[in-house]
Amino acid sequence: MRIAAAPLLCLAWLATLGCAGSLFDFSDQQDALKEAQRKYTELVRWGEIEGASAYVDPAFVPTFLDNAQAFENIRFTDFESGPLQFSDDAETATINVVYHAYSTRTLIEKKFREEQEWYRDESANNTWRVRSNLDLIAKNLGGSR
Repeated sequence: MRIAAAPLLCLAWLATLGCAGSLFDFSDQQDALKEAQRKYTELVRWGEIEGASAYVDPAFVPTFLDNAQAFENIRFTDFESGPLQFSDDAETATINVVYHAYSTRTLIEKKFREEQEWYRDESANNTWRVRSNLDLIAKNLGGSR
């Protein structure tokens, strides 16, 4: 009886590993997104708009880079990121970020909320990309020189 049970136990063990593997994949995806989101937001905070554009949806990059000049007049003092909200299929996620920033012309600090929409870009090895809209900050603080 023990000999017959051994193959069944092995099959059950392998099935468990398969399920655990999908959990690890989701965990890896979460970790990859958290890292991409952190790097992107820090680059924005430090005014590295060109560096941050590497994380932006390619369709949004031209508009994103158009704001680069406006961001020359903006200084970010801090940011706070909310929790990641994953879709059911874990292919997209949103996160709310609150930036604290001021214009070098006025020195009045303001808070701005950005809803970052992230998705897995299959054409770029499942790299996480953001559909970000920083226009509000650029319009309110950047202006023209």
